[in-house]
Amino acid sequence: MGLFDKFSKTFDKFGYDLDGYDKNGYDKKGYNKNGYGKNGYNKEGYDKKGYNKKGYDKDGYDKNGYDKKGYKNGYDEDGYTYKGFNKDGYNKNGFNNKGYDKNGYDNRGFSLDGIHLDTKINFDKDGYNKKGYNKDGFRKDGYNKNGYNKHGYNKKGYDKDGYDLDGYNKDGYDKDGFTIDGYDKNDYDRYGYDQNGYDIHGYDSDGYDNNGHNKDGYDRLGYDHLGYDKDGYNKDGYNKFNKNKTEVKND
Repeated sequence: MGLFDKFSKTFDKFGYDLDGYDKNGYDKKGYNKNGYGKNGYNKEGYDKKGYNKKGYDKDGYDKNGYDKKGYKNGYDEDGYTYKGFNKDGYNKNGFNNKGYDKNGYDNRGFSLDGIHLDTKINFDKDGYNKKGYNKDGFRKDGYNKNGYNKHGYNKKGYDKDGYDLDGYNKDGYDKDGFTIDGYDKNDYDRYGYDQNGYDIHGYDSDGYDNNGHNKDGYDRLGYDHLGYDKDGYNKDGYNKFNKNKTEVKND
């Protein structure tokens, strides 16, 4: 603020004095002579004590010396590192990074060599060892290390070959490749017929297609699609020349 302006308190039409401050002492950007805005923070976002709105200084520490993750010199307020261990190397549950307490036992009471604190043997009172298996090799959930129960099935209900208790795999086929309805992936049964009773060539068990003709082109009565038998005669006994067997013989 200039000498003249100091005594005259003269402001321009926008409300600023010769030094560029309004009657409240703030410039056009909203900062006073000390560089702080009306909210108490400077252009960098820090207050007079050097903390931002979230309470951290330029180095990322709060007034108590903790960083944004809540650690001071590597420890939180409870004295644990970000990995969860105190200065003695134990977590809040009293176990070190190997999983053992100050007396050398894990959370199930087993020592490093597998001896249980209470039973003094390799199995706890429930009959499970350090790795969680009983003498038969099964966990509490009933499955062994390979994931199968005593009946030989995994949690999804399949044996080591991939079949369930009823003998079907995940796609619904048995060991011979048939579904519970008796059809294979091509929709044919064990005898080679589809649901309509026809084989891959289109013939039923009697050897006739869906038009009622066999491989030689004759129907069940022995006539072809023109109505003639294998000797060339129709149902009335005449051939395509309209002659019966007697007439043909006499010719």
